Amino acid sequence: MISVVSKYAARLSCLILLLTANACSVDQTVPADAEPTVPLDAESLLNTHVPLLLNEYKAAGAGIAIIHDGAISWTGYYGEQEPQVPVTRNTVFNTASVAKTVTAETILALVAKNAIDLDEPIYRTVTHPDLSKDTRFEKLTLRLLLSHRAGLLNWPYSYEDGRAAFITEPGSTYSYSGMGVDLAAEFVETKLGIDFEALAFQHVLHRLGVSDMSLGRHEDWMHGRLARPMDTDGEYFNIAQSDGRMSDDNYDGRWSAADDLLTTLDAYTIFLLGVIGSQRQGEETAHLRGTILTSLAGDEVWHCEEAGDLNCADAYGHSIGWMVYRFGDRTVITHGGNDRGENALVLFSAETGNGAVILVNGGNGIFVSTQILDLLGEFPHMAAYYRQLVGKFYNVQLPQQTR
Repeated sequence: MISVVSKYAARLSCLILLLTANACSVDQTVPADAEPTVPLDAESLLNTHVPLLLNEYKAAGAGIAIIHDGAISWTGYYGEQEPQVPVTRNTVFNTASVAKTVTAETILALVAKNAIDLDEPIYRTVTHPDLSKDTRFEKLTLRLLLSHRAGLLNWPYSYEDGRAAFITEPGSTYSYSGMGVDLAAEFVETKLGIDFEALAFQHVLHRLGVSDMSLGRHEDWMHGRLARPMDTDGEYFNIAQSDGRMSDDNYDGRWSAADDLLTTLDAYTIFLLGVIGSQRQGEETAHLRGTILTSLAGDEVWHCEEAGDLNCADAYGHSIGWMVYRFGDRTVITHGGNDRGENALVLFSAETGNGAVILVNGGNGIFVSTQILDLLGEFPHMAAYYRQLVGKFYNVQLPQQTR
C-alpha cells in the first residue's frame, strides 16, 4: 500500500495543471436509467478495477465521464461521497485547479464579444498590495497571466515572507501561478463592473444549461452533496481543512477563479462538451485555446523521456488557461487539479471530439486517475506521460493498466 507524504501536495497541484459567446445550448445530461454506450470492455474494466484502485490508494470515491465524438457516452460512479454515502450523479466534487478552465473560457467568451482585450495592461484597472509598486506590474496582461508567464509563484504563501513578488520578467519564462489567474479574473470583474462568477454563468454556463457548479462558493443547493476530501492516509476530513478560505471563519463569499471549482460530474462534462464543440467548429476562440504560448518541452521538471510505451509529444505547454499536447496531427487539450484531499483530470482530443472527465475525492487521486486514463485506452500517450511524471515527483512507479 502506498502512502504519499502530504508535503508534496503543493508540487502535485503543479503536476497536472495537470464557450464562446455564440455557443449553442446543449442538454447532454445522462438519464439515470440510460444504457451505457461505452464499449463493453471499457465498462467492464472500469467496474472491475476502479473499486480496487480506490481501495489500494486509499481514495474515497470517483466519478468518471467518457465523451465520444462530442457527446456523453457513459458515466460511472464509484466509492463514497462521505462515510456510508455512495458517490452518485448528485455528488459535488471539489476539482481544485480545474477552476482555471472555467475562468479561461469565460474570458475567451468576453474576448470574442470584444468586451475585453487579452493584451490590455491590467495596471490601469486594478492594483495589488505587493506587486503594484514594482514597475513590472505595468507589463501584466490577461494573455501573460492566463498562460503562466507573469513571473509569479503560485500563491503568496509560496514566498518565504508570504508577500507576492516577481521572480522573473513578465513574459520571459514559465511559472505556474494561481494568484496570477485570480488577478486576471479580478481585472475582468473590475473593468466590467460585474461579479466574475456571474459573468461565467451569463456568458458560458447558462448558455450550456449548466447550473450545478460554483467557483469556490458554498451554496445552499450543495447541502448533503459535497464530496468530503480524504487525505493520503485514507482519513476523511472537512473540506475547509483542504483550503482555509473555505472555512466558516475565513469564508468571505468571494469566488475563486484558480481553485476550488465545485461541480457535479454531469455539470462539468456538459461544460466540456461546449468547449469541444467550439474547438471542432473552429470558432474564434479555438485558435487561442489550442495555441501553445508557453512551451514546457525544455523544462527540466516537465521534460518527457521516451521509454517503453511512452511516445513524447512533439510540443507541449500552456495556451490560454489550458495545457496543450501535440502528437503528430492530433492535439490533446487538458487540465488537472489537486489539493490535499481531491484530484481531477479533464481532457479531450480536438480532432476526434473524444474526451474524459475523472474526479476523485482522495489525496492519492493522481494514482487513481492516471490508471483510469490507462483503462479508458483513448489517450495512451498521456497516461504514459503522467506515469512518468508520478515517478519523477513521487518515486512511485505506477503499473500500466492493460486493456
